[in-house]
Amino acid sequence: MSQQPTEKNGRVEQTEQCSYTFDPARTDASLRTTWECPHPAHEGSDHCVFHMSDDERAGHDVDPTDVVERLLANLAIDDPRRNEYVGATLPHLSLTYRQVDGDTNHVLNFQHAEVEGIDLTHGRLDQGLNLREASIGRLTFEDATVTGDVDASDAVVERFEAAEATFREDVDFAGTTFIERVDCTEAVFEEGASFEESAFEDVADFRNLTARGDSHVLDDHLTFAEATFRADAKFRQAGFGYVSFAGATFEAGTDFEHTDFEGDTTFDGATFERIADFDEARFDHDASFVEVRFRRLAEFRGASFDGGSRTASDDVTFESAVFEGEADFKLATFRFADFKRADCRGELNFDRATFRARADCHDLSVAGVTTLADATFEAPVVFDGSAFAGRVLARETTFEGDADFREVTFARRATFDEARFRADADFGGATFETSVSFCGAAFEGEANHVEQNASFDGVAFEGDADFRDARFTRGSFQGTTFHGTCDFRAVTFREAATFELVPGGSDSYVDLTDAVVNGGTIVEGGAPVPYDLTRATLGNVRLEGSSDGHELLDHFRFCLTEFDEFDFSDHHAYLERNDWTIHDFVENDATGSYAVALTNETIEETYRKAQDSASAVGDTPASREFEFKRYYYNRQKNTDILRNEYSLNAWGRVKKTASIGLNYFMQVTCGYGNRLPRIAAWTFLLPALFGVVYVLGGPFLTQAGSVFASTGETTSSEVLFNGLYYSYISFSTIGYGDIGPVGWAAKVLAASQGMLNGLFFTLLTFTLFKRVLGGS
Repeated sequence: MSQQPTEKNGRVEQTEQCSYTFDPARTDASLRTTWECPHPAHEGSDHCVFHMSDDERAGHDVDPTDVVERLLANLAIDDPRRNEYVGATLPHLSLTYRQVDGDTNHVLNFQHAEVEGIDLTHGRLDQGLNLREASIGRLTFEDATVTGDVDASDAVVERFEAAEATFREDVDFAGTTFIERVDCTEAVFEEGASFEESAFEDVADFRNLTARGDSHVLDDHLTFAEATFRADAKFRQAGFGYVSFAGATFEAGTDFEHTDFEGDTTFDGATFERIADFDEARFDHDASFVEVRFRRLAEFRGASFDGGSRTASDDVTFESAVFEGEADFKLATFRFADFKRADCRGELNFDRATFRARADCHDLSVAGVTTLADATFEAPVVFDGSAFAGRVLARETTFEGDADFREVTFARRATFDEARFRADADFGGATFETSVSFCGAAFEGEANHVEQNASFDGVAFEGDADFRDARFTRGSFQGTTFHGTCDFRAVTFREAATFELVPGGSDSYVDLTDAVVNGGTIVEGGAPVPYDLTRATLGNVRLEGSSDGHELLDHFRFCLTEFDEFDFSDHHAYLERNDWTIHDFVENDATGSYAVALTNETIEETYRKAQDSASAVGDTPASREFEFKRYYYNRQKNTDILRNEYSLNAWGRVKKTASIGLNYFMQVTCGYGNRLPRIAAWTFLLPALFGVVYVLGGPFLTQAGSVFASTGETTSSEVLFNGLYYSYISFSTIGYGDIGPVGWAAKVLAASQGMLNGLFFTLLTFTLFKRVLGGS
């Protein structure tokens, strides 16, 4: 045992030095050389009071107070080694209400020590504290102030209590194991604090914690990277500067509710085995959850991801994150958000969430219900390549920027009712494996006439598709496949619509009842699809297609259709071949009941609307032919009334009969003013018919004679000529008087011919003027 000088009663005496040495070669200690104790041995012992065993201290009447006083006395010694207690075995050190502030700044070094406890409650420690690789029973800093660095890395702490404590310098618990409860409620870490790779075997309570470190560059932040929390981890209402939980494992419940993350935050690679509660949390700078795994419910309701001023990175990213339970972002607020390649194996809830900047959700996978109801995307959002295995609820969702749903798969029903797409919406190549509803949706983007503002090109609708009351600026359905009902009733295409459908595995049918299509193109392919245009409004729409045994217009059901500047001139050849019939309709297995039945009355009104449209665009041939059809079906309508309306009185029946007769007369004679050759033939050939009657003799006898009673003075040919002459003279009302009627019937016919002259010449003039001037 070596000796060292000590001063006693003014004399320098030689005292024995503690014989304790610490050989790091026998342990996994971080010390690199053998450490020899610098303290004097206690009288009667080979060891100092710090390296005595508990039994030896008891045998020499050394109590914990003596140890504390000896420790405090050493703080005044200039030799820094006198504050080293490596490998010591210490009792509970009570420093409550004490100010541990030596004359030097030497660090209290308890490396590899075994300490029953250190209690600095309501006290102050101005020295550095080294507990590296130590084993501590109870470490208490309640309401204490620590102004020096604390290094307790790789230590084992039975119980750590630091409620309301303030740590002014760096704190290092990296690799430390906390056996029992950790209480750091309302603690303050003013500089960096590290719990990296620490293990919390019991509850870790950091509620209302304040961590002010704000610089990753200087390692001046709080980190729990790779830490393991085996019981509940409580961080409610904590306030962090820059904090990292990268790679951390939370094996029990996690509470970050109302927590304020003022600096950059990372949870990359973390695992939450049970509920992760981030409700009402606020992320003021960038937050990263890359490859995080949530095995149960992940709650971010009302969370705010505001991001910092940097624009080079996302404000929050959940890239490749795995949500095995529900992911709840109800009422959350985002700036730049990244969910690409995230895997949601439960439900995904963005109910009433707000995205104030771009949201990147491409290749997102959701197994449960996806809720976007009442959410607002104020900037572009990208879902391309995503797969939704459960229902999608996007009722009244607002997309202020471009919405990209290209190549998305919807395995269950998708509902976009009353959704608002205020910019471009692209569903190109998407697949809806069951029904989808866009009822009342508004596609309001301002198209640039190069691309459509709402594109469903190449989409496969394998179930029913419901677009009732939707509103489009320009919509495109090129290469689209409808396997079920296709409902576009009351839809409005403000500028244009493009339909070029591809046949599916079964017959399909497009219901455009009450729709408004102001422009665009409808193309019928090799297997045409019927379009129901009942009460629809067609503007400048071009119909194109190839022959399939039926004519193009046979696939369009025109019933009470409004033709608003619709151009029939492209279809004159078809109309002429089909006697200008537009109400015929070729059905298939998909067509069903219609909003309005095709009766004679509705057909009449349909042709009236077609006539008005053709007249408005100056298409005179179409206007004349549709007018002919209109009056024809007017007669058919009145005939139906006469036959089936039993409540009609006698006078009403007389009027209807007269109307039918007049209608028929107008059709036969002049085609309602549209058949000039016909009325001309009637006008110039009708007198010949009368002339033939006149020469039959009997009651029709005139002074021209009868072919059956000719005299030697005249031949039968001369009699026929004179009869025709008399008829034309009578018809034209010239009346030379050289031939007159003899029989009573001849006199009646002669009188009627004058009236027929006025009638037929009036009809001829009327028809001629219609032909010359055009119109009705």
